[in-house]
Amino acid sequence: MAWKSALARVAFVCISWWALCDGDLSSITFGAPVVTAVLVVSFMLSPPREYSWRLLDIARFAVFFLVGSVQGGFDVARRALAPSLPISPVFIRYRLRLPAGAPCTVFRLTLSLMPGTLNADVLGDELVVHSLVDRGEVLQHELEDLERRVSRLFGLPPPPREATHA
Repeated sequence: MAWKSALARVAFVCISWWALCDGDLSSITFGAPVVTAVLVVSFMLSPPREYSWRLLDIARFAVFFLVGSVQGGFDVARRALAPSLPISPVFIRYRLRLPAGAPCTVFRLTLSLMPGTLNADVLGDELVVHSLVDRGEVLQHELEDLERRVSRLFGLPPPPREATHA
């Protein structure tokens, strides 16, 4: 039911405003119009959709996110501090198979966790990925793994595998 998603968003925005104001309810005269405007824009840009969130999948993704953040940070720091490590920047194009909206956004934002990668551009259903090191097929497999994890997080079926050409 999409109304659950909408209700969760309204609650999140209201609680965020309340937290930003240190719980001071006297700001409601200014806060109510701001919260309303944020919600209207939010619903216009990304209408509520039905996703089946499961606590276990959220926890798995959170662990993946934290571990990836640490690994990515160490990898970039190590390359910055040790000039002898190879840096051969490359751009690759990756065809997104996730539905538009929140799943694609989470995928693109989480992409920066992968060591030395960055979402450089979006061209239709393709993502341009910048990588500090040309890792060939390894990077392609990492992107596919991330896409499967995001699919699982949103309760979506796994994206179909890409056909390989010999």
